[in-house]
Amino acid sequence: MECGLTQAELAARAGVSRQLVAAVELGQNTPAVDAALRLAGALATTVEQLFPSGRRDIEPALGEPLRERSLLRVGRVGDQLVATELADHGVAGAGWAKPDAILERGAVRLFPGALPAGLVLAGCDPALGVAEAMLQGLGPRSLLAISTATGTALQSLAGGRVHAALVHGPKEGLPAAPVSVARLQLARWRVGLAVATGRRHRSVEAVLHGGIRIVQRDRAAASQQALERAAAELGRDSPPRGPRATGHIEAARIAATLNCAAVTTEAAAAAFGLRFLALEYHTVQIWLARRWRAHPGIEALGDLLASRAFTERVGQLGGYDLTDCGARV
Repeated sequence: MECGLTQAELAARAGVSRQLVAAVELGQNTPAVDAALRLAGALATTVEQLFPSGRRDIEPALGEPLRERSLLRVGRVGDQLVATELADHGVAGAGWAKPDAILERGAVRLFPGALPAGLVLAGCDPALGVAEAMLQGLGPRSLLAISTATGTALQSLAGGRVHAALVHGPKEGLPAAPVSVARLQLARWRVGLAVATGRRHRSVEAVLHGGIRIVQRDRAAASQQALERAAAELGRDSPPRGPRATGHIEAARIAATLNCAAVTTEAAAAAFGLRFLALEYHTVQIWLARRWRAHPGIEALGDLLASRAFTERVGQLGGYDLTDCGARV
């Protein structure tokens, strides 16, 4: 090493494992804040100098170009920084979500104290937000959950831009895995149409033929594909047009606001007091690329999913069958 210490000597001086020092040196890991402070102290430098927050090359986690000056969430997959734009302009509930970086002239500038680490997981189940919050602050064992459609998540998994993807669909109709994966069971839930309470439409057929707008998802979303299958079975070439949402929660929120319908999950419909008309019963799994099987975030996520602390919290949202949650499939 440039400091004149062996990895073992630096690890002993900083009170961390030699494996962590090796991973940091290879760019395969960014340590948690406490470990970063100890490493910086052992080298008589600062965290900012050891892990500079200057401009870095960035790869869009979902493949779409990032907008200039956009605020970003940032993770690391192997030696590559990956990023996604903050959802909803950085609004999270009643407050602002925490950005890690900003895109300036095509490169990312990390904010002070931002140490990209953890498991990067793309998918559309809002329960991933619960998992991310429960693993927050655990450095390489933390989770960066990126909301996106199943098809887009699988494209990112195939492109090596995420460690894992959340996949859902009918049990016998899940898509093919684009790479070798290990599979964890997450849940079973229903996708369907959430209908504003002011509407009289009481069946899927009534919604599809009743002139009501339907908030829809990207064609890559498994819930959108379920809606299109239902429309075809009822003799429609396509569902009625409506606004487009980026996720299940947003779809239900728009339906409640605009007094219309939306394709979403049962839990999202319940969260906004909407009537729910089921389309399909879906199996929900997390697919972890085997090339990252040694990543500490995988073990942490598996332990969390199998824990009562996680299942009780998510179970209270309604619409989730969490039987075998965390089990390998």
